[in-house]
Amino acid sequence: MNLRIHAARVIARRKTLETVLNPGFYIAQTAGLLLGYILITGFTGAIDSSGFSFELNPVYDFVGRAMVGAFGRTFVDKLFSEGPFLLALYISFLPSFFYLSINSVFRFSFEKKVGAIELISYGPADGTSCFLASYVKDILLTLLTIAILFIYFAVAAFNNNIVLGSRFLYSVPLILFTSSALYAYGILAAVATDNAVSAISLYMGIVIFFLIILMGTFSIVSGYVSTLSGVFTRIAGWLSPLFYWNLSLTGVESGNAGFFITGIVILSVLTGIVLFASHLIVGVKGVRK
Repeated sequence: MNLRIHAARVIARRKTLETVLNPGFYIAQTAGLLLGYILITGFTGAIDSSGFSFELNPVYDFVGRAMVGAFGRTFVDKLFSEGPFLLALYISFLPSFFYLSINSVFRFSFEKKVGAIELISYGPADGTSCFLASYVKDILLTLLTIAILFIYFAVAAFNNNIVLGSRFLYSVPLILFTSSALYAYGILAAVATDNAVSAISLYMGIVIFFLIILMGTFSIVSGYVSTLSGVFTRIAGWLSPLFYWNLSLTGVESGNAGFFITGIVILSVLTGIVLFASHLIVGVKGVRK
């Protein structure tokens, strides 16, 4: 076990350095900050004497109409009740999240296909060490991303005289635990498939499936989407990190700290279960190409 942890730490250090030196990481960061800037400036331009009205800004008009059609006006009003920062935080985080997760899924699957992981496994490392290294790398860079976004939004809030809000502040640690669980599912997709295309397709299918489950938690989604998402919610909601993310955020909105803590704990347990399942699959399938 100590050798595996040591090997994972050494490989994670190398993978982190490679990612930091890759311009793709900074492109994703820049895209996220740009999206945050657009959402913040758009919000300030959509305020009049009666308060916030998304119809006053083209960007918010498009986003607001889409969300009202899917989730209802009450959901949208609650989303922006503390300003633009809650939506901006998640939207700004998405480019970095998808870059890190998809890159890790692709790299692990590709390295397994070409025999690189098999070669490493002849030393003190094994397949579990390799995917743990990818996971640790993603967590470290996610922490960096969240820190950058928090500082950026704190400065933006100060400059625009807007309070960040409690849901934003609670979302900062929540987004880490939620993304860590989704990273674990990416690892599971990579170890369960035989090539990078299949791994990415499976992972994206899992994420879309979880989004459908999340939509099923909102009652006004209409038509067959409501029926389909409702079935998915009842059957597999407990597998979705987004379900527990919503549970934690609901706890913050209602002032129930127990819900928030419970969601965080379950997300941590779910992450461990998925990583352990990946370990078992690697043990059965091996790392041969």
